[in-house]
Amino acid sequence: MGILLGLPLLAALAILQSSVVAHLELLNGRPDLVLLAVIAWSLAGRPVEAMVWGLIGGAFLDTFSGQPMGTTSMALILIAYLASWLEGRFWEAHLFMTFGVTLSASLLFYLIMLAVLLLAGQPIDWGLALTRVVLPSTFLNLLLAFPATQLASAVQRSLFPQKVAI
Repeated sequence: MGILLGLPLLAALAILQSSVVAHLELLNGRPDLVLLAVIAWSLAGRPVEAMVWGLIGGAFLDTFSGQPMGTTSMALILIAYLASWLEGRFWEAHLFMTFGVTLSASLLFYLIMLAVLLLAGQPIDWGLALTRVVLPSTFLNLLLAFPATQLASAVQRSLFPQKVAI
C-alpha cells in the first residue's frame, strides 16, 4: 500500500522539484523534496518502503537531471537505510531527532552527488559547491523537515493503524 502511495507522490515531487522548486533558490541551493519524503517515510516507521521510495524517487530525479542513471537512487536508498536505524519510538521521543537526521542525510546526499560528479570527470570547486549549494540546500531541507515528518507520520497512522490487543 505504501509503495502504491509512493509512486504517484514521488513522481509529483520529482516534477515539482525539477520545475517549480528549481526557481526557489537560496544562493544556488534548493530544497530536495524527494529526499525529504524518503527521510520522513523512513522515520515514520516504514523503512523498507522508504528504501523502495528512494529507488523510485531517485529514478524519477535521474530522468530529469544530468546525473548518471542510478546515482540518486543509490544515495536515497543508503539514506533511507541509515535513517531506518532511528525510526520508531526513539525519534518520536526526541523532538530534534528529525533535524539531526535531516542534517546528516542532506550532507551525505550532496556529498555523494558531488563525489559522483568528480568521478565522472567534472571539475568541482569544493569551497564554492559547499557554500553556495550544499549548505543552503541543507538549510532549506531543515526548514521543511519537521512539516514533512509530521505529515508522513499522520499519513502512516491513518493508512496503517496500530493493532490493538485486548
